[in-house]
Amino acid sequence: MTNPRILITGARGFVGSRIKACLLDGYDVHAVARTQAVVEGATWHHADLLDPADCLALIRDVRPTHLIHSAWETTPGVFWEADSNLAWLDAGKALFTAFHANGGQRIIGCGTCAEYAGSSKPLREEDDGQIPSSQYGRAKRDLLNALREMPVSFAWARIFYPYGSDEHPARFVPSVCRSLLQNDVAKCSSGTQTRNFMDVRDVGAAIAALVHSNLQGPINVGHTVSDKLGDVAKMLGQIAGRPDLIELGALPDREGEPAILIPDLRRQTDELKFDPKISIYDGMSDVYRWWAKQMAESHLKDLPLSRAT
Repeated sequence: MTNPRILITGARGFVGSRIKACLLDGYDVHAVARTQAVVEGATWHHADLLDPADCLALIRDVRPTHLIHSAWETTPGVFWEADSNLAWLDAGKALFTAFHANGGQRIIGCGTCAEYAGSSKPLREEDDGQIPSSQYGRAKRDLLNALREMPVSFAWARIFYPYGSDEHPARFVPSVCRSLLQNDVAKCSSGTQTRNFMDVRDVGAAIAALVHSNLQGPINVGHTVSDKLGDVAKMLGQIAGRPDLIELGALPDREGEPAILIPDLRRQTDELKFDPKISIYDGMSDVYRWWAKQMAESHLKDLPLSRAT
């Protein structure tokens, strides 16, 4: 196969930027942003993906052989039931249609573990007959079903719980880190929910590996180890040297969230031949240090400049 020309949507985002970083060496990488992008690496294009005409013009301009679609609404506290999920569903359909109509060869979609309703057992890709509990999960599932109807090679990465530097500060891991760094109590929910956390650098590498893979359909993307939220919070408390600041049960659990949401990773391990490289302890330690640096720099910027004597 000739060197793929890859178009990445959401390439400035939390996950998309890591996918892009894994593909810059030796690939013809193109990326799209709604506003002017001044980012090293890749050839940047400007388009509003929520506009079908812009999608078509973008595809005709780039002529990608491969499309990695990671753009979506993910603002914490907003995205679960946001009406924008339906807009992004329509946008994804328009983008995929334009891509296929203009000779595109392979689509890699970024799905979500929210497509599952949860189970006491590790979830397998064929368990997608479950009804997702959120608008977000249903919209992602509906886009996958639309993709299944198209005569094009595709893989659908069902991402579980990515974490890492530059994550939105309102999300679970950053919020705990920031509280600890301010010597404040880190208020958490019950912490009994079992989840699968994977360093976003490993997530990016796994999705990038799908470019040359022949793997078809949905594939769970996650870590080989799952943990309770409370244990992750306590780990961060230990990393910070302030385990006393972790307060479980101080916040209510999100209504409708499953008690257990963890992946069966046989497709990732056996077919994609991918295993995460970063342990949860090392990853969480990196995140804590990153937030410590960010907050220290922010504090220094707020201090008055010293006067020469």
